[in-house]
Amino acid sequence: EHEWFKLDLPKYLFPEDPAYSTSMIDDEALKEVCEKFECSEEEVLNCLYSRNHQDPLAVAYHLIIDNRRIMNEAKDFYLASSPPDSASFLDDQHFVSRVHPERVPFLLAEAAPRPRHTLDELNPQKSKHPGVRRAKWHLGIRSQSRPNDIMAEVCRAMKQLGYEWKVRNSGAMG
Repeated sequence: EHEWFKLDLPKYLFPEDPAYSTSMIDDEALKEVCEKFECSEEEVLNCLYSRNHQDPLAVAYHLIIDNRRIMNEAKDFYLASSPPDSASFLDDQHFVSRVHPERVPFLLAEAAPRPRHTLDELNPQKSKHPGVRRAKWHLGIRSQSRPNDIMAEVCRAMKQLGYEWKVRNSGAMG
């Protein structure tokens, strides 16, 4: 932990976020900071009200709130992708509307095959010529999650697979 990373950080690293409003203090986060740093609530509140973003108590408070928000978003994401209860299987329209968007193509592929017609087949006046369809390629992943959450999961998976980061000399370019 080099001092360069701790002192006189530029203000753009601490953007104003309405979630960090000092008018509404999260009591649970406040108590957690007090327990971990063995300090009084008054000390933490003074740091928050002074808007000193580099104070360790303020940083800890905001990290706790951020972590809680990320966990709630992750929980909501996984709940959205969990299968619906058995009663909703009776209503196909309800089932499709509740399923996670990334799972829709997979589920539609399993559905009973229906006859499909192109617009050319339905329009007898139009000449019938075989159309050339280009394949659609998708590179990457599709997700409704935030990019930093996605990258955290990618890094966690790479770590589990035994990948290691190459340490580069900070002075070298290229």
